[in-house]
Amino acid sequence: MKVCIVYDSRHGTTEKVARAIKEAIEGYASVEAYKVHEITTLEDCELVIVGAPIYYERPLRSVLEFLEEHSDELKKKKVAIFVVCFAVAFGSLVRWHIQNYYIKPLKERIPGEIVGTLVLRGGIGNIGEGEIEKAKRWAFRLLDF
Repeated sequence: MKVCIVYDSRHGTTEKVARAIKEAIEGYASVEAYKVHEITTLEDCELVIVGAPIYYERPLRSVLEFLEEHSDELKKKKVAIFVVCFAVAFGSLVRWHIQNYYIKPLKERIPGEIVGTLVLRGGIGNIGEGEIEKAKRWAFRLLDF
């Protein structure tokens, strides 16, 4: 299986997650990680993992634009989404907000099959090792799709 991890990151937190996912699954699949501006086609990818940090209560614009630009290719792909935000620290009080303001804008731009979503707690340049481990376990489960 060919897995493409596509993300953007302003301060490195989302990039840390993307790199950790890549390292965790590269022994089980062919996997590459790209910033959104580094990849021009998803043609060879069977599974696309999209990573977006949250800024000003929205996914980073460059990730949304990437999804719009590649919507035709995404129709034929299995897609998984992860976001990195601080709001998850507030627990169940913000679940609705996270789903509607962070996850939904990404899902709306993905015409293909969405096989998983993950919300990770992180801040500017900072993410805990527990969150990294959670992302790795999630990525392993995605390989079963």
